Parts: sequence; C-alpha cells; structure tokens
Amino acid sequence: MFSSTKKKHFLVVLLSFFSFFSYSQEPYINEVDSDTSGSDTKEFIELKWIPNTSLDGYVVVLFNGSDDKSYNNPFDLTGFSTDANGFFILGNTDAGNVDITISNNGLQNGADAVAIFKAPAEGFPNDTDVTSVNLIDAIIYDTNDDDDSGLLAGLAKAMQFNEDENSDKDNQSIQRLADGSYTISNTTFRAENIAAEPCTVNLFNFNVSCNTVTSGEDTYSTTIDFSGARNGITYTLNSDVGIIGGDHPSDTETGTITISGVTEGTTITLTLVEENGSSCSFSKRITSPNCIGLPITETFDYTSLEILTANASWLSINTGDDILLTDGNLSYDSLKASSGNSIVFDGSGAEAYTTFTDVTSGVVYASFLLNVNALQSNPDLTDGGYFASLANTTTSYDARLWVRPISGEANETAYDIGFGIESSNPTKTTTTYQVGQTLFVVISYNLENGEANLWVNPSSSSFESIAIPTSTITSTEAEQDDIASAIGLFILRQGSGSETPTIQIDELRIASSWKEVTPKDVTASINENTIEVFSIFPNPVSDDQFTIGFASNETKQVSIFNILGKQVFATSFAGTSKTLQVGSLSSGVYLLKITEKGKDITKKLIIK
Repeated sequence: MFSSTKKKHFLVVLLSFFSFFSYSQEPYINEVDSDTSGSDTKEFIELKWIPNTSLDGYVVVLFNGSDDKSYNNPFDLTGFSTDANGFFILGNTDAGNVDITISNNGLQNGADAVAIFKAPAEGFPNDTDVTSVNLIDAIIYDTNDDDDSGLLAGLAKAMQFNEDENSDKDNQSIQRLADGSYTISNTTFRAENIAAEPCTVNLFNFNVSCNTVTSGEDTYSTTIDFSGARNGITYTLNSDVGIIGGDHPSDTETGTITISGVTEGTTITLTLVEENGSSCSFSKRITSPNCIGLPITETFDYTSLEILTANASWLSINTGDDILLTDGNLSYDSLKASSGNSIVFDGSGAEAYTTFTDVTSGVVYASFLLNVNALQSNPDLTDGGYFASLANTTTSYDARLWVRPISGEANETAYDIGFGIESSNPTKTTTTYQVGQTLFVVISYNLENGEANLWVNPSSSSFESIAIPTSTITSTEAEQDDIASAIGLFILRQGSGSETPTIQIDELRIASSWKEVTPKDVTASINENTIEVFSIFPNPVSDDQFTIGFASNETKQVSIFNILGKQVFATSFAGTSKTLQVGSLSSGVYLLKITEKGKDITKKLIIK
C-alpha cells in the first residue's frame, strides 16, 4: 500500500509523463501565411513544440515548386528556442514579433513548400533537390495553383493546401489543428489555431449610380446584393466613405446593402467581418462612376509614355500590354486644332474605356482622329479587327469600328474600314485608306431605333452643322429587343496580333449632337466670328491669378474646364480686361473658353 507521500510523488510523475506526451516528439509547422495584402510584407511560418525548448539541430528549408529545389538559403534553428507557449516564428519584420527575419516577399506564394529537417543547415545550399531524408514535417501549399507532384512525392506528402480556398488569402493562412489536420482560417500569429466556420456570405451585383450630373463635383450611391448570411450571427459592416444603409446581414439572410453620399471620384472600401469564429473577413473595392454628362472632350493631355488607364478618367479590362500616351497630335483640315497628346496601341493587350452618365434616349456620337501607323502581320483578311466602340457595358460593343488590310503582303499599306453592330463580318468601306493617312472618324448609335452610323472624312462644310450629312456606312439592329438600353461607355480594344494594327488616336469627343463632335478650326472660327485682341497673361499661371485682355467692352462669359471636361470655374464681365483669381484650382492643364456675343474661343491654360 502506498503512503500519502508516495502517492503524491507518483501523481507528479504521472502528470509529467502525460504533459510530455501531449506535445509532439518533434517540432512541427503550425501555421503558414505566404500571401498577404499589398507587397507581401507580413508573411510568416509558425513552428510549435514543447515550451522553452532548444531547437538545436533543426533547420527550416523552403522549396520552389517551379523546379522542386530549395531557395532563399536554409534557416538554421541552432541557438534558438521555442517561447513560453511553444511558438517559434520565422517571418517578415512587419508580421510582428518574429524570431528569425525573412526578407519581404521572401516566402513564395505557391505551389511551394516549407519543411523542417533534423540535419545540419550546410546540407541544404540553394538549389538542393527536394528530399524526405531526415524530414521532420512539411507543408506543400499554393494560392489557386495546380498540385505539384514533384514536391508531393519528394516530401512524401499526400495533400497540398490552398491558402486562397476561401477567396481571402490576404487575411487567412494554412493552420494545423489539434488533431493534426489542417484548415484555412483567419491568421492566428503566435496564438492557438481555431477551426473557423466556412464563410457563407456572398456579395454580388455591385451597382453604382450618380445622384446628380452637374458641371461641378457630384456624389454617387451604390447597391450591393448579398446572400448566405447565417441566422443568429452578428456581422460588422464598415465603409470608409459614405453612409451605409439598406438591409444588414445580421438581420436577414438575403438583401441589399446601400452606400450613399460618396463624392465622385472616390473609391469605396466595404469591409464585412463575421463574429463567432467564422472565416468571413474580407473587403471589396467599389469604383466611382464618372458623373459626367455629355459633351466630353478628351485631349489625352497626360504625361507622355504613361499608361492611359493610370489616369482617373480611364479604366481597364483584362490584362496585357497597355495603351500608352505618346507625344504629338494629329490634324484634319478645318477641324479644330488638337491639343494635349495622343494615344497609341497595337496587337493584343488590355482594353481601356471611359464612362459617362448613361444616355437612354436619342443619339450618342463619338468622333476622333485616326492614323494607322502600320498594318498587322498575318492579318485576318475576313474581318480584320475591331478596336473602338460605343457601348452599354464592358461586354457589349454596340457600334464597332474595324480595320482590315487589303492583303497579307508584307509591304501592304492599304486598308478598308468595317463598321456595325455585328460581332463579325461587318460592312466595309468601298474606299481604301493608306498607312500614315490621318482620318476624321465619327460614329453614332441611335437608342430609339438601334441604328449605328459611320462617317469617314465628312466634308468640312458639315462641321458644326445642324444638318447631318449622309453616312459612309449604316447598320441597324435586327430586332427591337436587340437595341441597347443605354450607352455609357467608349471602349478602345486590343484584339490580337492578327487583328489590331498600330493605331494612333487623338481628340476624342463624345456628345449628343453632330455639331458638338465636329468643331471647326479655331482660326477659322476667329476669322468668321472675331473676338479681337484676346490675350492671357501669364500663362502658365504661377501666382494664383491671371489677366485676360480684349479690344471690346462687350460682356464676356469665361469658363474653365478640367481634363475630364467638367466646368470648374465660371464668371462674366464687361470691359477690356479682367484679372481672375484661380487659387482654388489644383495645378494642371485646363481649357479656358471665352464667349462674346455668340462667338467662342478656347485656349489651353496651365496652372502651376
């Protein structure tokens, strides 16, 4: 029979025995976060073992799925120990309190692997073949990549884990649970992993609309539909701008969230977080519409060689080579002189589009100067390729413009132009045009009858006319139901190497009348409608003010427009000179328009 003292001694030994065996006999990989927000500055690998235990003799090795060899040098754990809770972390400085630092973006996103070996670090120089010899633990992971059979076989593992399984790789990680299985859940840096419920909330149908369309700064609203909210669960919704309203996921399984009162040009970041240990924690960005009414004048007055979609008034679709800004302008006899820069593109690449407030009735016109600098190689001689269109959405091209080389000969310089509502085999011009020739092109779409029209090089006598000349090509929707419900986009498309030649475009105008997209040359306008001795000083403006001078005392209306075509300043006065204060305007390029007794003149104004 045991004495009391012996019983106590036995109990201590027994507890110590179970305490020891509650931990793994070797350190293991507890959590991996390889893909974080931004430029990957919070990556980490978390190991776990017996608290306050030396890691001498162990090494962490990273393997690259592209060649199944090691990269980024081994991490020797000799001289290090686990902390009081058994954790040891290798990671970027911004991840938190790390024990060994990994350089930013130093942990590849997959398909790749992290492994622990009980072996000297010098046995794993860079480009060491993947191996399971002396392997203690390993995780093979990815972010929506195919399984890497080489890593799986080399590390003797049966499963590869996708960090983006819940479509939230920036906030979630791969985590080992107490039973040895793995889950994808919200990161638990230097803390116990918790199996989270999968996220069931789905946000969809993101719709934005302008509250008003004026020449000044407007506001817009958005609606977001949701489904899959769980009964009895609390969700936190937050928007960094505007006012949230409508339905709330905490109250109903399905509904519509609204965000109102957002300033035009401001992007919304909507965040949804579910409590009670769910993996729902994500953000969605909602882009502002252009609350711009017609007419629009785009002079491409941005930095040369810059990507067109780097500017706020242009957005991109798809990926690939971008449309670029280029120095220089195109011109056409008797048409208003070009200003700013122009754009150039060819072959395959990302599309670019600019938006305006949906037009639901009447006719929308677009005009621009076009120069085909070089024809495509191995061209599609049936259709060529379409490169510009008026559209309702980014997937509908309602009035397409095509270019088709006459032949596939290497020295071919002639082409014709196709146009219409069709997605293939459009009507072509009977006239051919030459590489290097500048054309003045006008297209239109009639929302009443579905008629699309093209004019190539219309007579200058029709410029600014109320009477519309006969079109070069007319194309009409076959059925009433096919007519676009609205036109609110102008799209530039890069199809492929066989479709899209080298194209230069300048002076894009979009309006609801022929007159507005066919402005006469300023010199001709001045000769016919003289505003005498019009001067600006200084220009560029460097001290928040400038003076305009005239020969007459008549009343003048003065307007200043920004590069988006929005009026940002307006005044009127009678007299021969006026000093205008423009300190409220940001530095940039503007258009100054003067109207006197029905006569207009426009000049570029630069504010420093």
